[in-house]
Amino acid sequence: MNESATGSGAHLRQINRTDRLKAWSRHHRQLFRSTLITLLNQPGALLITWLVIGIALSLPILLSLALREISEADTRQVIQPAMSVYLSVPSESETAQALLKRLRASSAVGEVRLITEQAALAEFSSLAGFGDVLNAFSENPLPGIIEVVPRERDGAGIKLLAQQIAGQDGVDQVSFDAAWLERLSAILGILERVLYALGVLFSGAVILIIGNTLRLTIENQRGEIEITKLFGGSDSFVQRPFIYRGFWLGFGGALLAFFIIQSSLLYLSGPVERLAQSYRSNFALEALNFGESIGLFALGALLGILGSWVSVWRYLKQIQPK
Repeated sequence: MNESATGSGAHLRQINRTDRLKAWSRHHRQLFRSTLITLLNQPGALLITWLVIGIALSLPILLSLALREISEADTRQVIQPAMSVYLSVPSESETAQALLKRLRASSAVGEVRLITEQAALAEFSSLAGFGDVLNAFSENPLPGIIEVVPRERDGAGIKLLAQQIAGQDGVDQVSFDAAWLERLSAILGILERVLYALGVLFSGAVILIIGNTLRLTIENQRGEIEITKLFGGSDSFVQRPFIYRGFWLGFGGALLAFFIIQSSLLYLSGPVERLAQSYRSNFALEALNFGESIGLFALGALLGILGSWVSVWRYLKQIQPK
């Protein structure tokens, strides 16, 4: 008898647990739909909120896309960090040719171009005012030069490569301007920090926007919340609809931000392409890929949930049934 009663009680607990889980899941599905419908019933206010959130999300992302393209090697073809290797031996000598072969085989070197003594003289003579000066020499005073374009774009890496080349046989001097590389790296580092700061600030702004929007909704529904709490509704139960409201506000704002970003890139693509062509560069602003788009939507939804949770948790503590 006792074993039968015990088994029956366990079975009932299992049924109750299953029923509660089904009811909890059904409640979430209902809120998922009903909160969106409620928001859509106020299209004017909803559109303004989505627009503000969309602008706040799109601005740092647009800046990050531009910075990403600037940071990549394709854009630096405008000012390639080439170095000049001055030879201490004739350019047609075996030592110079062996050096040229080693440089072309090196994985750290992108391009190599040999400028012979005669080619250097002809190029230098073409410059205004230098032809007569060079004619005063009985022999060609200019050495052979090997122009090297490193694959590495980092200033420290290029310096290391220059030191390695300077120690090779047949090399008199290695010259390259690393100052602009250091300045460019410093500027990019500053821009990255500014971008991170803007991302944090705009994310905080989105949280505040959603929190303030839901605060007004909570005040309008204060009476309903007090009645729900009076009949035993927990804070999490009362908070749940507002969490879904925050989700839809953040997700909708991210969706609008996606269209703002794509439209802005489409609008800027023509002028940017013409500017890149004038510098013989393949620089282009690339649109968000699939993974980045999903990340944007997830970020908007997460900020919406976070903003609603912080706001609702704070104000629900102040609302108690009388």
